Amino acid sequence: MRTRLPTLVLGSSIVIYLAACGSDSAGPHNDGVCTGAAITIPTLQGQVISESDLPCLSIPADGGTYLIVPQFATATASLNLVNFTLTAAPPSTPATRVVASSRRAMPSLMGATDPGQAQRIFEGILRQREHSIAAAARSRGAGAGPLASRVREDAVTPTVGSSTTFHVLSDFSNGNTYATDTAILKYAGSHLLIYQSKNAPPPPNGFSDADIAAFGNTFDLDLYTIDVATFGSPTDIDGDGRVIVLLSPIINKLTTASTCSTAGYIAGFFNAVDLLPASYPGKSNGAEIFYSLVPDPQGTFSCQHTIAAVGQLTPSTFIHEFQHMISFGQHAIMRNGNEEDPWLNEGLSHIAEELGSRYYENRFPPPTGRTDPDQAFPDSAQGFISGDLYNSYHYLLDPASTDTADKASVSNWGSGDGTLVQRGGVWLFLRWLGDQQDSLVYGRLDQTTNTGIPNVVAASGASFSTLFGEFALALYTDSLPGVARSSIPSAFRFTSRNLRALYAKQNQRNPSNFPLAFPIPVETLPAGGSVSEAMYPGTMDFFLLTAPSSGAAIGVSFEPTSGTSFSNSLGAQVSVFHCPSAAACPQSVH
Repeated sequence: MRTRLPTLVLGSSIVIYLAACGSDSAGPHNDGVCTGAAITIPTLQGQVISESDLPCLSIPADGGTYLIVPQFATATASLNLVNFTLTAAPPSTPATRVVASSRRAMPSLMGATDPGQAQRIFEGILRQREHSIAAAARSRGAGAGPLASRVREDAVTPTVGSSTTFHVLSDFSNGNTYATDTAILKYAGSHLLIYQSKNAPPPPNGFSDADIAAFGNTFDLDLYTIDVATFGSPTDIDGDGRVIVLLSPIINKLTTASTCSTAGYIAGFFNAVDLLPASYPGKSNGAEIFYSLVPDPQGTFSCQHTIAAVGQLTPSTFIHEFQHMISFGQHAIMRNGNEEDPWLNEGLSHIAEELGSRYYENRFPPPTGRTDPDQAFPDSAQGFISGDLYNSYHYLLDPASTDTADKASVSNWGSGDGTLVQRGGVWLFLRWLGDQQDSLVYGRLDQTTNTGIPNVVAASGASFSTLFGEFALALYTDSLPGVARSSIPSAFRFTSRNLRALYAKQNQRNPSNFPLAFPIPVETLPAGGSVSEAMYPGTMDFFLLTAPSSGAAIGVSFEPTSGTSFSNSLGAQVSVFHCPSAAACPQSVH
């Protein structure tokens, strides 16, 4: 594990020093007084500075360009808009107030429909129920459940063609009503058993045995291995050494055909109650199960689902939900702890999706495996990565989350299930974290009793304020135009992805959904002036400051628009990056 330290740059006249006037745990507001040495930022370097330490920042009058990113690095503050004023002026010099023009005029590209809403709401219900299920596991001693690698000696693999009865969630509204379904074992692999309901449509409207065998091989040999290698082993409550996949039309029926047209449908899920003993009154099946819908091109059960569509969607749903299964098992069953916080749990599942994409990206380097050789990703990766790209792009269109419908806080979802943009934001954060720490950090986040921010801090060895501040810079400074990527410190880069290239390719190929080559809105912070804006806790805002070519040095202050100081719970801070030129840090006003 790499220990993260504040950046220190030594030179004849450059000193970066975290002054004594502030710390990660914010203290009293210091009324603009700096009690430590000056903080200056050399070219191509960045610094995360607490709001109380900002009076120590000195930007020389050298005509340089600086990226200024105020932020609230918190997971605990109330999810309400916070009005702030950002000022750049020589100390003790009155600043000219400039009201920033609205830069968030980009209309929602979702229109009146949100095809992932039903899935997210249902997942939110299941994640909320996990708190009581974890408590039930502790009270029943379920933590004795073995790892999947420790198969019972008397475990017998069921015979393909045999049938089993399952309790299946059947109510979308409360997640607590069950129906019984009898299913036939269609596939028995090294790690997975695939059952299909007797009520599933037969070929040619449903899966053939060959279709399910192909599914089984993909899940069993590839996707299962990816998740376990990254996040850890699942539990093995029934001692058979396998995870069950149940294909059932009960999942189709969770949403009506009319709901599908506006809010989408439930593609699949993991229900934590199954990790309790089968005698538990909450309809536990006493086994590790991933539930999935079945093909239904005739719309017999609900909306239509073709064989091809289910075949493309289900693998990414499985690798996403399997991470949830591993997370709950590692936290609550094996270690008798609490379930993971929703934002981090869902973020890790979106990382799992991306890892599925990476598997196929490695198998099919460009231009192979692509219907169009110009595609950024092979055909087989599209179902895994497309959602993360879309969600993250739309998160970056409004990273301060001024749209009250989205509240794109990375680390504070309140009691919600996470909007598209929130999921895009946390995927970006965890992708950046994995680039800094390597992918072993994801296993540390699952194999623990820690949850939420304390989990991130323990797994990374760095304070959350430092991580969040460096991540905020990396969103913009990764792949600066005309600048060699290797010249930018790794803390301010996504070392495994080139964000500008990724989004520019999406803009080129699909401008209706990706309307700009790069989405982050950046406003001008005028030298000698100030801007007033607002943002939610757990978000950030982007400004460019051009220092004057002569005269006094510039200082920066970050303050509430009304009042004297921010609440300590907000984690108010500013990240500053010294651009090598104005051309390297282009401005975008939406």
